[in-house]
Amino acid sequence: MSTNPAVPGRTRRLVAGMVASVSLLGLTAACSDSEAATAGTVYFGVSGPKTGPSAEYGRLWQQGFDLALEEINQNGGIDGRKVELKWEDSQSDPKQTVPIATKFVDDQSVIAELGDFSSPASIAASPVYNRGKLVQYGFTNSAVEFTNGGEYSWSPSITLDVFQERNAEWVSRKAKKVSVVYLETDWGKQAFKYFSQFAAEKGIEIVYSSPILPDSTDVKPILIKGREAAPEAFVHLGYGPDGALVVKQLRDVGFDKQFFGGQNTPQFIKLAGPAAEGDIVNGIFSPADADPRIQDFVGKFRAKFGVDPGDFNVYAYDALKVLTDAANHGGATREGVLKGLKESEFNGIGLGEFTFDQQSRRPDGVAPRELVLQNGKFVPTT
Repeated sequence: MSTNPAVPGRTRRLVAGMVASVSLLGLTAACSDSEAATAGTVYFGVSGPKTGPSAEYGRLWQQGFDLALEEINQNGGIDGRKVELKWEDSQSDPKQTVPIATKFVDDQSVIAELGDFSSPASIAASPVYNRGKLVQYGFTNSAVEFTNGGEYSWSPSITLDVFQERNAEWVSRKAKKVSVVYLETDWGKQAFKYFSQFAAEKGIEIVYSSPILPDSTDVKPILIKGREAAPEAFVHLGYGPDGALVVKQLRDVGFDKQFFGGQNTPQFIKLAGPAAEGDIVNGIFSPADADPRIQDFVGKFRAKFGVDPGDFNVYAYDALKVLTDAANHGGATREGVLKGLKESEFNGIGLGEFTFDQQSRRPDGVAPRELVLQNGKFVPTT
């Protein structure tokens, strides 16, 4: 007898059967969605400059990423799943990196983030990534405080204090009196602070120093004052474009002694031209390195892009390979990437074999290399 007089027994059985069928279909669909998620593409987010003053670095990143992606996916991706990037153009502006971070944290398909280019841009976004438990891999962030952002802020970059300690060491071998120009930015001021500290320890006298604006086009008045202080060498603390401007205008005002500055990038070499011959920089990589593994990388890069790779190509290439290795170790999830970074050993083109110190979330025991510009190429001094 029916317990509900409004629904006859046969009708009730039909409804029950339909509900069971729908439930079964829903279960099947859920399983299919789960299987699709398991078999789908793995995404890393990139916050970096594609336009704006730092766009050149984004272009160099893109080349490194492209080569790494090609190799990663040819070798099975992450657990057989294809790897792709979701790139947001930040212009390396702290005002833009924060909403980008929110977007990546909210996008559950993104298992880790790469970037941003400048430390201030990355540091501004660190609280968002750490609250969202999404690894922020600031692979060009040398500011000492970057990884203080929390458990999810990691960087393979050698810190600014280590760079400037080595810089002062190499300068001390060539000169005891120097003039210094540095960028009028947070990064430039911090670089100058560390260089000054280590220069004093190594017996170097800074006879003249001055900040320069990142968008300067004429720094000759500053350089003339630096020249008149009678230094034995001139030190520039900044990036590639401003380094090229400084060294060219230094030669224009008659300073023909040792120059330390600029960057190991094709842009610096091209813009500076013959004026930079003999320049000495901090670097992590030289295409002239005879190591067979490095020569294999250089050959692949030349074949794909028709030019030699520089430091920022290598930074990006290694960064994507490291996060891929971490995910293959710990799993293609946000927590899996974190687990992989904590537990894995890595072997980069730039840094060689390394593991991460668990407190600093920086590589253990790595150091920059001294490179000298000879015939249009940066080569190791030893």
